[in-house]
Amino acid sequence: QLGSRLPALQIRLIRDGTDANALGHAISDLADAFTQRFIRLAEDSLGKPPMAYAWVASGSQGRREQTVHTDQDNALILYGTADREVFGYFEQLAEQVTTGLDACGFVLCSGEVMARNPEWRQPLDQWERNFKGWIEQPERKSVMLAQNFLDLRCIHGEDALLERLRRRVLTLTRHSTGFMAALAMEALRDRPPQWLPGGRLWRFTRRPPVMNIKQVGILPIVGLARLLALADGVMVLGTRDRIQAAVASGRLSESGGRDLTAAWDCMALMRARHQVRCLE
Repeated sequence: QLGSRLPALQIRLIRDGTDANALGHAISDLADAFTQRFIRLAEDSLGKPPMAYAWVASGSQGRREQTVHTDQDNALILYGTADREVFGYFEQLAEQVTTGLDACGFVLCSGEVMARNPEWRQPLDQWERNFKGWIEQPERKSVMLAQNFLDLRCIHGEDALLERLRRRVLTLTRHSTGFMAALAMEALRDRPPQWLPGGRLWRFTRRPPVMNIKQVGILPIVGLARLLALADGVMVLGTRDRIQAAVASGRLSESGGRDLTAAWDCMALMRARHQVRCLE
């Protein structure tokens, strides 16, 4: 019942003049609360966890930039090597939590980047090996996976597991120019279309074309902000916070930081308002 009210909440917040940053924090905090409640319900039904673990969110929930039109991105970091019985416990826990979130409007990830997928339900040392492989061999798929998991935030459990993984990843990335270059190329892959007003193709467009503002506008800024944070060894997660950290370090000019922040604010709010119109 509460999950069904989330779209109405976004409508009310946007109609009341809430900006995209505040909206993202509000929806993400609610997603965290739903997740934590489902985890407790799962532990109540399955019994005490057989080992320490961290339930982590990635993507927009990890950055606290969610809207109601979003899917799940989550994973499990286990403390140590697990036998079949332990893996079975966490398999059931992940299934209960992700299914519950789906019923509440946080739909299942079409790419299966969720804790219910055994690939993203691994011991800490396996996560470290995953990142090491992605960083040392930065093919496009590896870079896309690494990007998603560079936004990890602990929602429930042992935050120290994630902190250890973060320190290891920072050490690896700061010494890998190839991986940083691949991240930069990925951030530049999607560009604003040339048929935008002022673009050289605009005058040849007979009817208003459709633009995916998230893909060609928001995500390039998200990717650039992530790259800047990694270059400085700063593990803040929000796009606006990462841009501000880059300004503070001197890697980005104050005017450049203002422009990027304003662009992100404008496009993210435009997207949220469009969602509201569709919901209404």
